[in-house]
Amino acid sequence: MARSSSSVKGFYFRKALSNLQQPVTLQFLIDDSETLTIGDAVRLDDAGLLSVAAAGDAILGILSGIVDQNGMNIFSPRATGTTGSTLTPDDTIATSSTNSTDGTRKIKGVVELDPAGQNLYYNDADGDLAQTNVGQFFDTTSTGDQISASSASDTSGQFQLLQIDPDGDADASKGLFRISEPALMSYHANATAVIEA
Repeated sequence: MARSSSSVKGFYFRKALSNLQQPVTLQFLIDDSETLTIGDAVRLDDAGLLSVAAAGDAILGILSGIVDQNGMNIFSPRATGTTGSTLTPDDTIATSSTNSTDGTRKIKGVVELDPAGQNLYYNDADGDLAQTNVGQFFDTTSTGDQISASSASDTSGQFQLLQIDPDGDADASKGLFRISEPALMSYHANATAVIEA
């Protein structure tokens, strides 16, 4: 797959902490005039539409695909409803200003959901990480596609670092992260809340 940039950013599923082999996905309607790239951390906005997750936003999941209203890969020559949207190579879309309301468009994002934080996502942060950062929490940059290395915190952040240099190539900016501030409540978290009530 061609990429819109030679230095690819984004979050990519690497492995799970459970027996899950592949992440669970759901499709969500993308907001009007929204630019999304596969690998972005995403959220639902106040209108219930898919948008990029900026620093501090609760994470719905990771964008793993973009499809037309019929479920066809938007980058396929057979995709429909792309009028008014801009496609860049085969990983980025800027939706039309009427994507959510025009019945012939309705482009959706395929989102990997992980409310329990069981999936580990590879990300090349915007700066080097240290062994002392393992277990710490981080926010994304404003574009939702990269960990902000300077946002390390012992108490809160959108993602938690569990491993540095996962490729073993001595690149300290690379890490494996789990979603630590999900927009969806996990069953376990809900069960705990009920017990405490």
